[in-house]
Amino acid sequence: MINIHSAIRNGWFMSHLNSKVEQEVIVTEPPDEEIDKFRVYLDIEILYILRSMKRANALATLSFDNEDGFILTTIIGINPKRGEVIFDYGTDEMSNMRALRVGKLNVFALLNRVEIQFVCHDIEMIRFEGRNAFSARIPESLLRLQKRAHYRIDTPSTKHLTCRIPLPQGEYAGVLLQNISRGGMAVFDPERKIEFESGVDYQGCLIDLPGVGTAKVNLQVKAVSEFTRRGGLKCQRAGLEFASDTEERILLMIQRYVNKLQMERKRTH
Repeated sequence: MINIHSAIRNGWFMSHLNSKVEQEVIVTEPPDEEIDKFRVYLDIEILYILRSMKRANALATLSFDNEDGFILTTIIGINPKRGEVIFDYGTDEMSNMRALRVGKLNVFALLNRVEIQFVCHDIEMIRFEGRNAFSARIPESLLRLQKRAHYRIDTPSTKHLTCRIPLPQGEYAGVLLQNISRGGMAVFDPERKIEFESGVDYQGCLIDLPGVGTAKVNLQVKAVSEFTRRGGLKCQRAGLEFASDTEERILLMIQRYVNKLQMERKRTH
């Protein structure tokens, strides 16, 4: 079982955190009505999911609405009679004070590779089992997103993200990201450094996520297509899926980057 405070002190966590593309296919997050079918409203189901998160000691990210920054935590207690869920206190006191000041936090977690998302209100500091903790109201609803409901968001077109894929000769070929989600990503290769083929696996690929870190993942090619860029240059596009053995802390990094992009775009609209 992971102890967040000792993990961060020992460097475990930080070591793992260290114009559209030629007007082609754009995939964005699903509309609200589509996502709503994954929303859970029944109290008994919500409590079951929260208790499962507590039993699994599932890592959760508490993020601020329309602001940068986050707190890494776990659920350490649930009190249905008082209507409260209790989170472990963060390691950074400034972030903790900020959480108490805003009184509302977005929660993202992975439970058995399923995304759990909800919003916490009425954040307070309490003493729990001899230590500081956050108390929040049990959410009225939460999202439980299965694999095919992942948010897929376009990456910035002004400065494309790069995925470095190892080649047999020991070098890396850099391809450009078009969009990304916790389940996979779409890339394009204007220089055709790689001839993608469906079903081919690539091990030890490196995705540079600005402000979050570098994620090391294994990928499988799911679909390949060609499109013509301005000037008549043919370019290859590939849909890549993250391997089923991808560690949850890496998936958490990727989701944190997706959340970061979403918040940045909300601020500019």
